[in-house]
Amino acid sequence: NTEMRKKTVSQLKKEAWKVFSKYIRTRDNFTCFTCGRKGNQAGHMISKHKGGSALYFHPENVHCQCYFCNINLGGNGSVYSKRFIDEYSLETFNKLHTLKDAGNIPWTSERLQNIKDTYQKKLEEFET
Repeated sequence: NTEMRKKTVSQLKKEAWKVFSKYIRTRDNFTCFTCGRKGNQAGHMISKHKGGSALYFHPENVHCQCYFCNINLGGNGSVYSKRFIDEYSLETFNKLHTLKDAGNIPWTSERLQNIKDTYQKKLEEFET
């Protein structure tokens, strides 16, 4: 795909995030995971900085959040963690923390294009 080669990894990462973020917000019915208000952001339980590439696009690590919880409260971590454990399990919470410690896999154009395509298809399934 010649179009894919023209784009930088950074550009593809932004495009993949745009699609993934829209998928997360749609999946969560635009409702903030931490406070229940209307949400228009996709927030990470384990931050992008700490979670690295293993958790950046992980659908269990990212949920819809309102601007206040995601930005003003820096993710509202204690509420996020408690709600996460209640919704999923302590085992799943620990699994994500293990992934966090597993190291970073470098981003590639192919990997990012696959993420973008995967979540574009999932978004389209919501619309049908």
